[in-house]
Order: sequence, then structure tokens, then C-alpha cells
Amino acid sequence: MLLRSLARAAFRGGRELLMIPEGELRAWAERLGRSHRQAQEAALEAGIFPECYERNFPSLSPAEQLRLLRSRVLVAGLGGLGGRQAELLARLGVGSLRLADGDVFTPPNLNRQMLATRETLGLNKARVVAGHLLTINDALLVEAFPDFLTPKNLESCLSGAQVALDALDTLAARRSLFAAAQKARVAVIHGAVNGVFGHVLTLMPGDPVGLAHLEAGGPEDAPASPPGVLAPTVALVASLQVQEAVRWLLGRPPLYRGRLAHFDGETGRLEMMDLK
Repeated sequence: MLLRSLARAAFRGGRELLMIPEGELRAWAERLGRSHRQAQEAALEAGIFPECYERNFPSLSPAEQLRLLRSRVLVAGLGGLGGRQAELLARLGVGSLRLADGDVFTPPNLNRQMLATRETLGLNKARVVAGHLLTINDALLVEAFPDFLTPKNLESCLSGAQVALDALDTLAARRSLFAAAQKARVAVIHGAVNGVFGHVLTLMPGDPVGLAHLEAGGPEDAPASPPGVLAPTVALVASLQVQEAVRWLLGRPPLYRGRLAHFDGETGRLEMMDLK
């Protein structure tokens, strides 16, 4: 049976789209011996939105949704920023996610880290997040890398990725990520949070502006007393990073390349600071 015969017309934002219900898409895939991921790809190739993506229209076209499904992203760090980044990417339909973090959830994470719960305390963050994402969309390819990123393993973690999201918490780790990404020709969307303040910066291969300009002279390792971090600021910065990553994956020009997007929670202002 052709997929288009199973599709239904729907309207979003005053525009018509074709949508196929989840159950019918899975039944079609089972009859043909295809995976759910293959079925999603086939639907999008035919200009039909699988039901789980229909609310992405009209912001995304079927061709753009398919492009995201065939994209790969590295999320470096699965704490407050990275956990939210990973879930947003999964819900958007970014098809291949590599999740890297050697840490485990602890009680101080409960104030802001989305998947830190009483049940996950002591468990590896990358594995917990990976399992959670597959409950959202089992068509995703999710790789959990339950180790800390180092100059020795970054090359393999970046392999095949179009973009890396920086959710790391030390300057040394960030510098290693940026250096490896430059070598691998992979874009990095950097983000950081301190209390009610946060910022985002896009680092493209070959860019003269790097973390040395942003945090010159900063300590290599995490401070003995880490900064306070509030959940709303974390959610905002993670969302800005994902929005920027999706722009890049879809071939749109990045908004934060060569300039810092700085959010001040005391004033509510999001300001752009030119770093060139």
C-alpha cells in the first residue's frame, strides 16, 4: 500500500500538510519489514509528515524535517544544559545523537538537571538521557558515551557529526572540544550559565574568534566552589543553543557566529556583543 493513500490532510498556520498517523505508519513498516526510522524517512521523502513531527510544520518543511532526521549531533556534557539540549533535539527529530558524559547524577543536580531524579541518583548521565530519548522517539539513533571527553577520545566522538553542542563545565574541557572540532571541521555551539546570566557563541571551523578570546586567563579546571545555576537560565541558554544548531543543520547562516549572545536575567535583556 502506498504511503500517500494512508496520509490525511491537516492545516497548521493556515497552510495544508499531509500527515500519517503513528499507528498506520508503524503498521505499514511492519508489513514491509522496515524499521520505524525507515518508515519515517519514506514518509518524509513522499512529502508526508509522520504524526510525531506534524506540529513542526510550517516552521519546517518535509524536506527540512528529513534533513534533520539524517543529521548527527554530539552533545558534550549531559548536565543542566546538555540534558535539555538532548531532549529538544530529540523532539525536533534530529536523527542521530551522540551523548557524552562520564559523570553520575548527584543531589545538587536536582535543582536544574531535567533527568536528575531520586531514581537516577548515582546513575551515569549519558546512559540515563539516552534511554529517555528513545521513549520519546524510537526512530532515533542514540549513542551513549559514558566517559569524560578528553583529547584522546574527542576525535572518535566528533566523527560524522555536523555540529557539537558545548554543555561542558570546565575551561580545559571546552578548549579541548574546540581544538578537536576545529581539526575535524565541526561547528561548536558554546553555551554557559552563571546564576541568572548566560551566553551563547557559535564557533565555526577556521574562525579566528575562539574560547581564548572569551575566557582568556580563566582557570583550567572547575572552581573549588562552582557558581550558582538557576533552572530557568539553563533552559533558556540550552534552547538558544539548539535553535542555533538547527539553523546550521538546515543550511541557514548562524546567528551567533563572531558575536556573543548574552542574557541578563536581572534586566531581561538579550544583548549581542561583537567579538570581531
